[in-house]
Amino acid sequence: MSRHPAPASQGSARGPELTLALVIVIWGLGPPVSKLITAPPVVIASVRFWVSVPVLFAITYATGHRVTRDTLRHTWLAGLMFGMNMSFVFLGLQNSSVAVMSVLMALQPGVVLLLAGPLLGEWATRWHIGWTVVGIGGVVAVIMGNSPDVHISTLGLFASVMSLLTFTGYYLRNRIVRTTADVHPLEWMSGSTLFSALSVTPVAFIVSKPSDFLLVNGMDWIYLIHVAGVVGIFSHTLMSWIHKFVPATRSSMYGLGMTVVAVLASWPINGERLTIQQAIGGGVVLAAVGAVISRPPVVTGGGSASRAGRSDRGRGETVFIVEPA
Repeated sequence: MSRHPAPASQGSARGPELTLALVIVIWGLGPPVSKLITAPPVVIASVRFWVSVPVLFAITYATGHRVTRDTLRHTWLAGLMFGMNMSFVFLGLQNSSVAVMSVLMALQPGVVLLLAGPLLGEWATRWHIGWTVVGIGGVVAVIMGNSPDVHISTLGLFASVMSLLTFTGYYLRNRIVRTTADVHPLEWMSGSTLFSALSVTPVAFIVSKPSDFLLVNGMDWIYLIHVAGVVGIFSHTLMSWIHKFVPATRSSMYGLGMTVVAVLASWPINGERLTIQQAIGGGVVLAAVGAVISRPPVVTGGGSASRAGRSDRGRGETVFIVEPA
């Protein structure tokens, strides 16, 4: 696989972004469905990963790819962070409203803006930073809304913040590996999911009783299949492919659309109504997202991933071109 700058056609640039839109919708439906699962959080995370591992390995090998020692070397850290992330996600959902947790996760682009420069060579401008601060203000408005159906406990707040940080770490690691190493998306997901399962399972056995695993039954399995198969295997594999073409600072801002999907879906699925203040706050968040997306980051040679791309100043866009494997 070779990496070099080349003119990008409009169709080739549109494909990853349309795929990204599909991923955002799927991710947005994840929290409301996950909240319906009644088993203990760490148990859910452990079962979710072990359901995914054999399926991913089977698909990977059936399509002619392999999980090698090099694959495991590239994916162990991401898998550890992803495993921790899922544990905090389930814990947060059981101790807070979907709306609050989703909006807290909307702060991820701000964290990405801070880290993408030194790690990826994708530097935020004053425009990006200013609108990110505005978006944070919208987040505060949503959290401070006075709906009886929208709440968060201290434990829920801690879990939500840790979920934000661990997912950001996984997200950036994915971007770095996909732009600097020859790791196929299926190989990436197989390796990272395996390490996620290995990292979560010991914790599940330490903090839970064996009988807790028997609490995953009935409709829990239906919801888990959706979370593991559609949200986990399908959409995360697509996102791994997208990371080859779309800068992390841009794709993470698109991800805020997930907040809107999650909040809207939580009303009919979880019965969590919104107040006018929270709706206005959500609108501010979306406005900030649109403003940041309208201008690309400044890409330099300072980050590891930026070596795979170039800045097309003629169109004012950052374009990453990679020949198909």
